[in-house]
Amino acid sequence: MRQNLLIFSSHMAHAEEIYATLNKYDISVSIVFDAQEAVAFLIANPPDFFWLDVDIEAAQIFLTEISNRTLRPPPYIILTSSFSNSEIRAVLLDLGADTCIETPVNLSEILAVLNAVLRREERLNRTLAGDLPPCITHKRLFINPWTHEVKMCEQLIVLTHTEYKILYMLASNPGTTFSRQQIYSSIWKEAGDIGTSIVTDHISSLRRKLGLLPQNEDYIKTVYKVGYRFAEPE
Repeated sequence: MRQNLLIFSSHMAHAEEIYATLNKYDISVSIVFDAQEAVAFLIANPPDFFWLDVDIEAAQIFLTEISNRTLRPPPYIILTSSFSNSEIRAVLLDLGADTCIETPVNLSEILAVLNAVLRREERLNRTLAGDLPPCITHKRLFINPWTHEVKMCEQLIVLTHTEYKILYMLASNPGTTFSRQQIYSSIWKEAGDIGTSIVTDHISSLRRKLGLLPQNEDYIKTVYKVGYRFAEPE
């Protein structure tokens, strides 16, 4: 399922560049440039994440405004601006920001924040359900489901949230063949054949990041005209 991110920005060119990039990471992005429009959006359809990309004064006014609103569910608020000192950041955090990131923004830091929040939410849900998944070790691959840490040959592999979910789905069910439609429905929570090419693209990206050639069947196996399965332990 794609995560929803709303950006309220006073920098149109910057926001549009971010929009184009984040859409490549299975994140549904909306951008507004007006404060009242942003408030209306938050009330009508609270996103998973809210990125506030404005100056300090505007941020203080806006955070004060939405602090009096009941947003269900409340979005995780990322504030990016130029902070003169830690006291300013403390004030903004007290007003409701969940994290403050200094500009100019490194997009990899934003992605890391989004993934960290999603991991924490998944750990909480599993803890409440009493579901404590074990770590997975297969040959040179190591997967820690609590931290979403993936290592190959003891080297940390950086995956997107969706890539990780596909890998964990396959690796936690070794020997089980999943069709592309099954993977798409399970990960994206949507039905239909339109997503099968997206699954293929993500598998290709996974293999590339793990350093695996398509013909390497020690880990992810391609089942001709069906889908994929993870190799069974020897």
